[in-house]
Formats: sequence, C-alpha cells, structure tokens
Amino acid sequence: MDKTQRSKLTKIAVGIAAAAVVVLGGMYIVGSSSGSVPAATVDFASISPEQKQKLSDRGLQVFRAADCAACHSSPTTGAELAGGMAMVTPMGTLYGTNISPSKEHGIGNWSADDLYRAVARGMAPGRKNLYPAMPYASYHDITRADVDALWVWLQAQPAVEVANRQPEMNFPFSIRPGLALWNALERPAGEQNLGGVPEADNTLDRGAYLVNTLGHCGECHTPRTASFAMDLKKSLAGNVIEGAYAPDLRPKAMAERGWSEQDLVQFLRTGLSSQGVMTMGMFPVLEHSSSHLDERDLKAMAAYLMQGEKPQLAAAQPAEAPQTPVSANGERVYVGLCAGCHGVDGQGQPHSSLRLDTNTTAMFPTPLNLVRVIREGMPERDLAHGERMQAMPGFAEQLSNEDMADLVNYMRVRWGRQKGDVTPSQVADAIKTAESH
Repeated sequence: MDKTQRSKLTKIAVGIAAAAVVVLGGMYIVGSSSGSVPAATVDFASISPEQKQKLSDRGLQVFRAADCAACHSSPTTGAELAGGMAMVTPMGTLYGTNISPSKEHGIGNWSADDLYRAVARGMAPGRKNLYPAMPYASYHDITRADVDALWVWLQAQPAVEVANRQPEMNFPFSIRPGLALWNALERPAGEQNLGGVPEADNTLDRGAYLVNTLGHCGECHTPRTASFAMDLKKSLAGNVIEGAYAPDLRPKAMAERGWSEQDLVQFLRTGLSSQGVMTMGMFPVLEHSSSHLDERDLKAMAAYLMQGEKPQLAAAQPAEAPQTPVSANGERVYVGLCAGCHGVDGQGQPHSSLRLDTNTTAMFPTPLNLVRVIREGMPERDLAHGERMQAMPGFAEQLSNEDMADLVNYMRVRWGRQKGDVTPSQVADAIKTAESH
C-alpha cells in the first residue's frame, strides 16, 4: 500500500470517526434533555387550604395507583418514602431512593416541574439521568394534573432523614451519562397531557391509563428487546423477571385461564381469587397499591384487561392425568405432600389453602413459578380486606429434581391443560433462574 492509499484510508477513518462523534453527541444531547415541560395546572402560591387538601387527597390516590411505595419503601422499617428497596437487574442492583420531603436526602428541594421531569422523562434536577428502573417509559403519559397533585401530597408528608444507597451497577452500565444514549433510542416521546385523568365513566380509557401508565404493568409483564426496552409489539404478553414469570395479561390469554372481570376486581382488591393469590413480586403491589384503589378504578382496569372476553375454563372439563409411570409418581408425591391441605381433587380450603383445580400457575407456558412455590413455600400472610392465607412449607429438601418434575407434570396435566413434558433438567434450570435473583 503506497503513501497515497494510506492517506485516503486515514481520511476515510477520520471521517467515519468524526461522523460517529457527531451522531453520538447528538444522541447524548437528545437523551440528556427532558424537553419542554407543560405548565402546572394550578398556581401553588395562591391555592386555598381547601384546594390544597383536595389536591393532596388526589395525590395520595396517584401515589397508590402508581405503586410508588413498592420501590421507594424501606425494606427494614417499612417507611413508604424512605427508599432502600433493592431492584436486581441483569446489569446490576439499584435501590429505591428517598422521596420524602427531606431537603438533604429526599425531594424537599424539588419543584413540581422537577417532579414532572423525573416521573415523565427520567431526568432529576441537575440534568441527572435516572435509570429506567424508574418506569418513566410508562409514566411518560402521566397527566400534568396528576403530577401536580402527587407533588402536593409528597411535600406534605414527614421528612425521612435516611441517606440514599448508591447503585451497584456493572460496567459499563455504571456510567450514568450513557443512559442518555438509551434515552435517545428508547425513551418514548412525552405526551405533555395537560388534562385530567380519564374519568370513570369512560371506563376503557380510564383502565388503559391505570394499567399502562400509572400502574406500569408492562414493566414486568411485557417482554424486553435486546436493549432491555419494553417490546411494545408484544405488550403485556408475559415475561420472566426477577426469577419469576409475570404472566400474559392479554384478553384472550386471561380468558383461557378462566378469568372474568369480577375475578380480577376481587384479586386486585383482596389479593385472592379462585385463580390464585398475590405472591412473589405481586404481593407488594397488593400491599401498597391495588388494595387501596377505588372500586371504580379496579373495575376500569379489569374491563380494559378483559376487553369483553369471557372466561373459557369453566366450560372445559378438567383433564385427567394419564396413567403413566411419570404421572403415577407425580400423583403419589401430590397425595403425600399436597393433598392434606389442597385436597385430593385440588379443591383447597377457603381462606386457608388455595384451590388448585382453577389455579392459573399450572396453566402457564413455563413451570418456573410452580417449581418455585413448591420448593420455597409461601409465608403466612394477611392479605387485604379480611382475606389471609396460611403458611405453605417449602419442599426443596424433600424433592429431587426428578420427583419435582413428576409432581409438576401431574399438576400441569390434571389442572393446567398443559403437556406433561417438564424434565428434571428444566427443573434445574428453573431453580437456577430463581436463585440468580
């Protein structure tokens, strides 16, 4: 290669590098900007005490519907604004931050505009990019009126003087400015909705707002792309997250698993229905959010999720486990370990042990949750509105992977209408997935 050719190649390389710098620089500028912020819906300096109380009451409703406490509570004291809850991701561990009015550790110095930028655009004061574990990809559609009400309520709460715990992210995800590049590619455009929340008489719109925006259900129930953004082409189609399966919430899938709108309202309000109990990642949702919601909102969520679909499972005849060596051993294990509480036919005991003949866990396409519950058990819990469940012991020490596979297959065939094809190797994989979180 002569000198002229080397010079041309050098110029091409320099040009490509310069173009890359320009592109990345542009992406950084876009991704590190919160864009324009809609004007506040109230004049905070001139509102009357009555107006302020009304706003605060609405702010509490927003706080519950948005499930803020699930991530921003203290895992040690339970204080709902103190922060410290760990969120384990493939990129490292994040901790919920202090969102009390503490001026040193919380958001006591934030304006309502600051709160809007953080919630809807993922940008804290000082142009600090938030990690998208803060679900601004869902909250981007939140109304300015709801943010204003939330700000009034938050600022009226007692300050919690607890320092924030720093993220423990793996390289290169520990480089926070890199989040601007993710934002440029994946952050939805802000809707800058100035109006109020869709009202209860517009049920489907209200339900969509509660499910997709405030409730941010898709953050767990929607599959992720290679960049860990929600794959909105498969919205609510089910996803494995934090070592558990967050099931498919689309209307047809819900109906196939026997759900009705009435069942969903009961499940969201009390944590219990004939389809199962809120456990794993859903129990904090019950504790901090859904059990506190107005019944009209719960009905709106159920109507949106079901879209008029009717339960199909009730019309189906329960499958009988085939008399093979596998199912015979699974039945033996079930009768020995499970039938004492859940019944030989899976009928359960009211307010004590779950029904299995209508339980959806055996109906999922993956056995992950079923394996976890059998191995780990469940603690005794008061649920909500008078419902409770007794403790279920875990059987990790009693069951080999082979026995677990047989038991899972027996339950999936008999009550889940699934093939009995779970192998000991798949059980081992499920255990590994669970233990990685």
